[in-house]
Amino acid sequence: MKHLVLAACAVLVAASAAQAAAPQPINLGDPKLKRPGQLKFDPGLEAQKDAFRKFGEVSCNDCEGGKSFDTAANKFLNLRDMWAFDSALGGLEVGQSLNWRGRGSVGKITAVSADAVGPFACKQLRWELTRGKETRARDGLVCRGKSNPDADNERWIEVF
Repeated sequence: MKHLVLAACAVLVAASAAQAAAPQPINLGDPKLKRPGQLKFDPGLEAQKDAFRKFGEVSCNDCEGGKSFDTAANKFLNLRDMWAFDSALGGLEVGQSLNWRGRGSVGKITAVSADAVGPFACKQLRWELTRGKETRARDGLVCRGKSNPDADNERWIEVF
C-alpha cells in the first residue's frame, strides 16, 4: 500500500511539474535579473509563439495592411489601456479563462498554474485559438514585478 501511495504522489508531482514547466526562461540564474521584462526564452518557444500568431492571421479589407490578428486578445476584449490586459491576465485564478471572438476565430486564455518563476510571482497561461475545426495552442506567462527600473510599484506584466 505504501508503494502505491508513493507512486501516486510521484505521478501527481511529475504531472504538476510538467504543466508548470513551460515556458521556462533561459536566464533565471542571471544576477542582473531584476524585472520580469528581462526574462528571456528559448528561440524554439519564440518560434511556437510566432506560429500561433501566424495561425491567427485573418485577411480583411478594412484593416491596416489587409490583415487582422485574432491572437490580439486585448483588442477584441477592448482592453486597450496600457496595463489593463496584463492586469486581467494576472487576475485570473487557476482554471479561469478570458474568452474572445476575433474576425475568424474564437480564442481563450486559461490560467493553468500560479507557480513562481525564479524570484517572481507568476501565472502560467494556455492560449488557444479555434478557427473552424482547427485549434492551435501555446503557453504563456504573466509575472508580477516592476515594469522598468524607475517604476514606483509592481504590476502584472505579460512576459511570454
